[in-house]
Amino acid sequence: MSFSSIYKPLFGVNILHKYFLNKGTEDYFSMSDVEKEKQLAGYPLSDLFSIVPSANTSQRLNGHKLILKNTNRGFMVWTKVSESDTNSPFIPLDGSLDFTFLLKTFNSTFNHFTQVGLSNAGHLFFFSNNRLSTEDPGFPMIKKSNSNAAIDDTYRLNAESIKNEMQQLSPEEQNNLIGIIRIGMMGENGSYNVIKPNGTLRNDPLEFNIVFANRKTTWRYFFNANQQTHNNDDVKKENGNGRQLVTKTEHPLTAQGFISIKLGDQELPNPDVLRINANSTFTKIYSEIYM
Repeated sequence: MSFSSIYKPLFGVNILHKYFLNKGTEDYFSMSDVEKEKQLAGYPLSDLFSIVPSANTSQRLNGHKLILKNTNRGFMVWTKVSESDTNSPFIPLDGSLDFTFLLKTFNSTFNHFTQVGLSNAGHLFFFSNNRLSTEDPGFPMIKKSNSNAAIDDTYRLNAESIKNEMQQLSPEEQNNLIGIIRIGMMGENGSYNVIKPNGTLRNDPLEFNIVFANRKTTWRYFFNANQQTHNNDDVKKENGNGRQLVTKTEHPLTAQGFISIKLGDQELPNPDVLRINANSTFTKIYSEIYM
């Protein structure tokens, strides 16, 4: 007699970055399903982020017969289910149980192409279906998969919360850490519950979205000679300097596609993410291109 284990999805988290998924000015979420799949096929998620369970969570996953699987957009946690009732986890999941995943990046230019604050870059992001008691009651919840809204700096923890979270992690776990993802079996309200109150699985497993917007910057061009500009150009002289031109509006940084910037009949190049500068108050960010 042979036995086979049955696993069902418990919850999933998608981590989407528009710098890689948008195409020029075309937004990923406005694309057709076919176009989205094309963009996801080239999405370098594993190069951009490392998503690992905390040491404590690794023990919990193993102890509850749960499997963590990476996807092309994030990760999914699967649970072994009972042979007699495939809607019940093989090992019951207590409502107080939660799982913590560490979001890390080894990309030194992450803040260059991500629309987040630069002055508070050291403060951890926190994404959860429950709020911490040390945070404001209005601290934002992790978005569900039906939301395309990008995260912002309101997802950053305060100093007390950061201290508490860091005390639970080893120095190695803290290395290159930019955010914490914590998913509880019971959420802040019923719509955020991963399991039903009786401990059985939801008919529609919850998926969550963490969306990072690509940064918009003013593009600054440096020339070796004075340039003539006209009203219909996309650039203008900065402080009257003909060798230093800036775009009249901000433009998004993207890994794919091309944004047309005209100076007369000349098509100016799009910037990379290596050279960015902010003004003294961090209210304006410039991408710099040397011609």
